[in-house]
Amino acid sequence: MTARSVQSSGVVKCYIERFENAVGIPDLRLREKSTKRLVRVLTDKQTFRSIAPLSNLLQDCYAHGGGLVEPRSRAEHIAVSAPIVRQSDQEIAVAFERFSVKVHIVTADVASPPTSVWAYIEEYSTEDGALGLRLRQKVTGRKIEMYGKNQDHLLTFLNSPQFTGANTRMANLYEKDRFDDYVLVSGGAATDSYDVALFKDGAELTYLLGPTPDTAYRDAFRVLIEESAPEAHARTAQSHFDRSRYREAVLSARLAVETACGGRGPDVKRRLDDAPADVTTAGAALYGKRHVAVHEGGTRVEQPDAIQAIRAMHRILAYLESNPS
Repeated sequence: MTARSVQSSGVVKCYIERFENAVGIPDLRLREKSTKRLVRVLTDKQTFRSIAPLSNLLQDCYAHGGGLVEPRSRAEHIAVSAPIVRQSDQEIAVAFERFSVKVHIVTADVASPPTSVWAYIEEYSTEDGALGLRLRQKVTGRKIEMYGKNQDHLLTFLNSPQFTGANTRMANLYEKDRFDDYVLVSGGAATDSYDVALFKDGAELTYLLGPTPDTAYRDAFRVLIEESAPEAHARTAQSHFDRSRYREAVLSARLAVETACGGRGPDVKRRLDDAPADVTTAGAALYGKRHVAVHEGGTRVEQPDAIQAIRAMHRILAYLESNPS
């Protein structure tokens, strides 16, 4: 359907309802918590009309159950934030163009959650001069690789936007920054380090072409946020620490500082030349931990080292934020 004039903006708290669609197939839809009104998502953009943007979100929420499928529960809900196009006693329609979703849950019943990353397609020249395509993570540029038999299918998939002409409407699909267009990769990760995410082959491994407003997945019901590179590396550092990956935590902490300073080691030295003593001390400590992590391996980096690196990172980032170049 087409979105018309927008009346107002707001947050609609929803739950999932199971029903049979027009052809008798079981399907899922959103309803407002307090009123049980049907929630419809409208758009003026022709590109988006062939996309089922909420399918992953609805399936994940329905599988979770609990308050996400109950109209009366207030502890768990799906918060849809969007301009309201129209509303009546029976339904409320919201516009896709500034649409976002956040899922509020008490517990996620997932023992070993898969990893989800937003990626872009990078074009590069192969050794024989041909044009190659590969995936890198949005913002950080981290390599996205996959095991096994999916490789040929993946290359066909990465070529498909050019074959279909979709690349002319999805320019951001080939750009490192912003999330207007992207490839969403989800699955079990064999390696999830500071410079590469290697996905295992299997039923969990999926990749789909954005845009889609799905911001909730099996692994964490996460919200898609346009992070700066320092923010992304800082978050990754904490994530690695939480999973006891202390070497990767140290490396990500250093990357956060390097990207905040301009991208290279010499940029860090330049930015911290006139910094207070506690900041330069933090910089030296972080560099020392990073040196051990790179040259002496993961066995020499333990929890206290990662704690010191992350604390130093936060101290330096706070200084850089308050003293922009």
